[in-house]
Amino acid sequence: MPLAVLEDRSCDGCTACCAFPPIRTQELQKPANTMCPHCAEGRGCTVYEARPTVCRGFYCGWFFLEDLGEDWHPNNSGVVIRSEHLDHDAVTLLILRLSPFLVSEEFAGMVGAWVEQGVGVEFERLGPEGHLPAKMRVNELLEEAVAARDLRAMQKVFAWSLAHIDQSHSWERDETVLRSDLA
Repeated sequence: MPLAVLEDRSCDGCTACCAFPPIRTQELQKPANTMCPHCAEGRGCTVYEARPTVCRGFYCGWFFLEDLGEDWHPNNSGVVIRSEHLDHDAVTLLILRLSPFLVSEEFAGMVGAWVEQGVGVEFERLGPEGHLPAKMRVNELLEEAVAARDLRAMQKVFAWSLAHIDQSHSWERDETVLRSDLA
């Protein structure tokens, strides 16, 4: 069953999805973690009516999950919830930047609830510009802290996981060459 977009949600100046995903369509070739040449940062797509289907169909998880408040908006949280697997008992949290939100009770509470429900939770980090992102499943690392309702222990796992990805991952270059036929 497809997820329904919540009508009270908007991008509100967020352009994260114009940068992080690789785009590989006939009209637009864009490497991962590279700003789309058609994006006006803070405003959005400058070729909105001509944008590729992949762009037309993308909404981050903030548009679908009613339980998420304004603090979860990517501009506020620094987190994009990848929506590709939301209806398949999995959630990928793309951490765009380290922010105070990542040590908030709200963030830990939602991640803990997903872990308790058996939803697969992955942290994803962007590599250098033009490189593919890296993911790490955190469920098993968090189970004990979630069961004990230990916020501090959860925060330590969050910090360790993100540092581990950032410091130990060998970033793979996205070989896509930037090209656009959009006007």
